Amino acid sequence: IKTIAKARVKASRQKMPMLNFFVFEEIHEVLARHFLLLSILFDQAIPMRQRAVIFLEVFGNLMIQDKTALHIEEKGKCLARMVLDGCNKWGLEEIFNLSLLKQRDLDELGSIFEFWTTSGEHNLKDKRDRILRSFYGARYDRREGVTDWDYHSHIKPYASIIHPRQFREWRLHGQAFEFGGALYTSENVTLIRPHGRNNSKQKAKIDVVTGPFFSYGIDCDRTNPFADGLFDVANKGTGAEQHRHSASEVSVYNIVSFMWEIENGKDYEMTVKGDIHSGLGNDSFSEKEIESSSSVDCSGFADSKSADQSDLQYSIIPVSDFSKISKKKFDNFFDTVFISDCTTSVLENNEFYNLLKDDAILTVETSRFNVAKDKECKK
Repeated sequence: IKTIAKARVKASRQKMPMLNFFVFEEIHEVLARHFLLLSILFDQAIPMRQRAVIFLEVFGNLMIQDKTALHIEEKGKCLARMVLDGCNKWGLEEIFNLSLLKQRDLDELGSIFEFWTTSGEHNLKDKRDRILRSFYGARYDRREGVTDWDYHSHIKPYASIIHPRQFREWRLHGQAFEFGGALYTSENVTLIRPHGRNNSKQKAKIDVVTGPFFSYGIDCDRTNPFADGLFDVANKGTGAEQHRHSASEVSVYNIVSFMWEIENGKDYEMTVKGDIHSGLGNDSFSEKEIESSSSVDCSGFADSKSADQSDLQYSIIPVSDFSKISKKKFDNFFDTVFISDCTTSVLENNEFYNLLKDDAILTVETSRFNVAKDKECKK
């Protein structure tokens, strides 16, 4: 997302080539979440402030607000029609290139999107608790103490802006981003892996180890002095240091910044110290206006004129084995590749390097923020 945002800013000053993103992922539920999160990000029918909240709730929470659950349901209908019927009513096809997907992959994705539109209880809290029991093992009854140890050993040294209470709430209960006095009573169905006849069997795809804070919540571009203020620490040198702002605020700031830059082609800048929404101007709706907003469909794609997405495209390739990729089509093809920490084994596959251009940039995620790995492994 940051790559898109910064490219938009640069494109406002000089002509830029079309950006083509290729997502390699074998788990269809993860691909479906890619579709959903991007469709939320680009839906200009919803004010940026509200859009950022919806994005982060879907991205990092086990339980979400009722209105966010309704939003997922409506997006599920739009996305299901796009992959199953080829419907281009909302302009989503300008962003997502489905030509590399086989019919069985489209059917699988369509089934997941349709599952999001169904009602019923899925007992997500119980599913998460079973995952926690497996993770902690014999330490389950002492899980609060183990969580505090993980925080002070693996989180605080690298990202002290993540508050221990915030990490504990996420690790034990699955809630990473909560805003104001909102009620989080609906289940985040995007975390469920439906399978079996009529999706009667369900598993949960849930992280209980590291958390979602590192993606957007521990740093940001310091485009103005007010951005530096998000990392101010009170009581320095007293042994009782405390950040004035939280990882949640930094996450909102980053998502709002990305949306602003994508849609306006210029850097996002706060105009009031400590107010992460102050740079939005007329888009900065009041809480009451946000609560009353009823835009939960996909019409924002078709109606959006300020941010043309014609020079941006996501292609989905549902494979993990690079030897299965068409060598003729992708040989010496990619300019830059990002490898996540959990997929670094591909670097041992010689077939992988045939996909890169001679001057390609290869970026590999480190294990620095992986709680499950010890210090020696992180080195």
